[in-house]
Amino acid sequence: MKRQWLSWLRRRWLLVLLVVAFLIFVILNFDQAVELAEALVRGQPEWVLGAVLAQTAYYFLYALEYQFAFTTVEVASRATQLIPVLFVSIFVRTIVPTGGVSGAAVFIDDAARRGQSAPRAAGGALLVLTLDLATLVPLLALALAFLALEKALVAYQLVGSVIFLLFLASLIAALLLGRWEPEVLRRLLSLVQQGIDRVTEWLGRPGMLPPDWADKNASDFTRAANDVATHRMALERTVGVATAAQVVNLVTLEAVAQAYRQPLGLGAVVAGFTMEALFSIVTVIPNGLVVAEAVMVAVLTSLGVSTGTAILITIVYRGLSVWLPLGVGFLFLRFVGSFRGGKDD
Repeated sequence: MKRQWLSWLRRRWLLVLLVVAFLIFVILNFDQAVELAEALVRGQPEWVLGAVLAQTAYYFLYALEYQFAFTTVEVASRATQLIPVLFVSIFVRTIVPTGGVSGAAVFIDDAARRGQSAPRAAGGALLVLTLDLATLVPLLALALAFLALEKALVAYQLVGSVIFLLFLASLIAALLLGRWEPEVLRRLLSLVQQGIDRVTEWLGRPGMLPPDWADKNASDFTRAANDVATHRMALERTVGVATAAQVVNLVTLEAVAQAYRQPLGLGAVVAGFTMEALFSIVTVIPNGLVVAEAVMVAVLTSLGVSTGTAILITIVYRGLSVWLPLGVGFLFLRFVGSFRGGKDD
């Protein structure tokens, strides 16, 4: 019996580790889960249901975005096939914060298990990340303009916007260099790696990045850039779906606001959603937990929403966009090959 248990544990060690990490995460954030349950009870049920349906549509579009992105890099997939992988990737990148790398690894491993090219899948995941950020830019411009007109624009929002735009610019520049000057890109990434290694060594943590980090990332950027250049129709579909997904997020937020009899209007919805998304990205905390909530409440109150209502709207919206996919991802863990143990059939 003991030998069988040890054999099972060796095959399922990653699943066990994630379950334990999830339980710890829930315990540490239990108060937020209680607040979410209390807030949902206070909302108008028809609007809460509408918000849930809208967010469900968002995740289908998100899976479709991955399908089209993978088509761009010649990786075969279907949206319905990718939905469990999507939720598990969200779960993993929340529980194992590595700047999104852990989430992308789930898609890459799934593609490899289905006999597809892992390097090309890495390029597809990189393309999704870039488009998710790029389609946020028009909303960011509208949000900043609206906040400025309402005299509600503050310094930290500008600083966060600059950091976000610099990060996006670095991704786009890397894709362009990967297309036209791959050797220059490799040298630049090598310099970045050397700088990071020096800093981590000074902090007493040498070897934070693997030795092939620069070469591997340069190859991923180059492959993604070349695939994008030769599959423009698939790229256009991916951009269209990514844009539609952002619009559905706006619909979700407005439905949540309606649930508490506080219609926001287009300007406030765009400002609230964009700043929440922005600070979920630029903060080092997974999903911007606590920080993104605080920013969203601050934005809504600066636009005339009462503090109590702003907190309710934020709790429920973040519950649907963070806690709901986290819980679904946990339930889907055993259906994704990476965590079943052994090889797929």
